[in-house]
Amino acid sequence: MSPRLSIQGLRVGYASRTARRRRSTLVIDGLDLKVHEGETLAVVGESGAGKSTLAEAVTGLIPRVDGSIRFDGTELVGLRGPERRRIRSRMQMVAQNPLLALNPRQPVGRQVEEPLLVHTRLSRLQRRARADETIAALDLSPAVRDRLPHELSGGQAQRVVLARALVLEPSMIIFDEPTSSLDVSVQAGVLNLLQQLKADRRLTYLFITHDLGVARHLADRIAVMRFGEILEQQQTGALFDEPQHAYTRGLLASSLAV
Repeated sequence: MSPRLSIQGLRVGYASRTARRRRSTLVIDGLDLKVHEGETLAVVGESGAGKSTLAEAVTGLIPRVDGSIRFDGTELVGLRGPERRRIRSRMQMVAQNPLLALNPRQPVGRQVEEPLLVHTRLSRLQRRARADETIAALDLSPAVRDRLPHELSGGQAQRVVLARALVLEPSMIIFDEPTSSLDVSVQAGVLNLLQQLKADRRLTYLFITHDLGVARHLADRIAVMRFGEILEQQQTGALFDEPQHAYTRGLLASSLAV
């Protein structure tokens, strides 16, 4: 069976200008990665490793310099028009800071409905019903739909962002540090909810995090990233028991020392 997401030879960079000439700096250089249907792959590493850049490149938020990104066998690079919208509706992203991801002036119920307006032909009543069902599935009160983002707790805001991603019924979600801004007790509830949603909806996760504890709790497999390269990939238990790379051993030692 082909992987749900396959990345080959990915190179991503940004342009900068010096006093004499324009130059390009690569953040990701020649990265290969596969995420299989139904699994959670965590990508871990320190700040500056290129983890968020990877998530943004996969979802098309930033361009790549070179390489292939395939989702369910379809090449995403260069995809345009209706086919691009169809694929993008099946692969959603949840960003790090929920309050930055939400419109501060718009009730959250309307924001959960918005992807349905863009990607479907559902009627207004159908959109509202789908949004309400999704909000309820995330253990949020129906009253939440009429609130503005600043009226929500951190955990509620993260669940609203997750509801907006789930309302299109995707097959894969890419998470970029989704629990880093949450208290530990709230974080545990969100992680347990993600596991339940994955089982109930048969989802595939690409989970970006710097927190090895979170990765150990959630991931089936872990890829360790540094300076835009994947240093090693292992099943979660094997990586913690027998890390192969010195950098991984250092990360594990640092996490135990905290």
